[in-house]
Amino acid sequence: MLTDKFLRLQSAFFRLLGLELLHEQDAGHRYPWRSICCILSVASFLPLTIGFGLQNIQNVEQLTDSLCSVLVDLLALYKIGVFLWLYKDFRFLIRKFYCVLQMETHCPVGEMIVSRESRRDQFVSAIYAYCFISTGLSACLMSPLAMLISYQRTGELQPDFPFPSVYPWDNMKPTNYLISYVWNVSAALGVALPTVCVDTLFCSLSHNLCALFQIARHQMLHFEGRNAKETRENLKHVFQLYELCLDLGNSLNEYFRPLIFAQFVAASLHLCVLCYQLSANILQPALLFYAAFTAAIVGQVSIYCFCGSSVHSECQLFGQAIYESSWPQLLEENLQLVSSLKIAMMRSSLGCPIDGYFFEANRETLIRIVRTAISYVTLLRSLA
Repeated sequence: MLTDKFLRLQSAFFRLLGLELLHEQDAGHRYPWRSICCILSVASFLPLTIGFGLQNIQNVEQLTDSLCSVLVDLLALYKIGVFLWLYKDFRFLIRKFYCVLQMETHCPVGEMIVSRESRRDQFVSAIYAYCFISTGLSACLMSPLAMLISYQRTGELQPDFPFPSVYPWDNMKPTNYLISYVWNVSAALGVALPTVCVDTLFCSLSHNLCALFQIARHQMLHFEGRNAKETRENLKHVFQLYELCLDLGNSLNEYFRPLIFAQFVAASLHLCVLCYQLSANILQPALLFYAAFTAAIVGQVSIYCFCGSSVHSECQLFGQAIYESSWPQLLEENLQLVSSLKIAMMRSSLGCPIDGYFFEANRETLIRIVRTAISYVTLLRSLA
């Protein structure tokens, strides 16, 4: 059933934040206390990272390391903040998707298309969530491991933390170090969980929108009925479905546009400092972490670019479906319907672009972001 597949993984992640996507929240979850705790854990840790960067402003390697952590924290705070601000709007959009999908999955072809896109969405979202969370987990585990290796080599136990930060107490004391380490871990969780929630939600909604465009295209190819009246009714339903898909696409773009803009700007800077860290830590144990971090950031941007490109392409393919349909038969029956097909073809040529104000979410943008980041590395290397 659709209820078992639609936003299944995303709903599980959002419940960890104390939020419900589809069902009404009970009294115990009316206030998102878990979301607030995530925000506080990241917001309270952010000054420690900024302080580390200011303390090491003359050291390019440590400065870029702190900048990377600051960008991750700010982007996570921005994402969860925008989502909570538009929480009712997002829930309304999700309900619209759910109702349209329920209506269009009564036929076997529609159910097959939606099931196929849902499986693809859940697979992509699961891989992304696993990679992103694994990166944060590896960072948290790498510090104690580095401390043990250093202790075996030198006989001295030096405190090491997952993320660059400074503290107002002496971390040589075990109790103080434990508090600082738990603070790092809670901040990592506060970054990873909201980021995965918002990113996979976009992935799921865009996949389901592609499914609806595919259903509209299939219905366009088979609109002819047993008589002229049935044909007109079928075409009317197809046009209404396509119009509804465009409305859902515009709403999706409107709500995610500020998030996409922030994601692309942050990703350009992120990849820049990560590429620098990779070049500065060759043959070092930290290389594996920075490589995994870079892969996670590229995957993060790829979700928005590839999903946005897919939505735009599926919308444009509706015009191809009109051209391949049995429209010549309408020339003998109803010229008004033919003019409606022309208008629909003209509209489909515009597509349904997903953008971040100045950046359209497509494959070309992904390539430009990576190229820009690599060009920035040359500048950083000259400053080192």
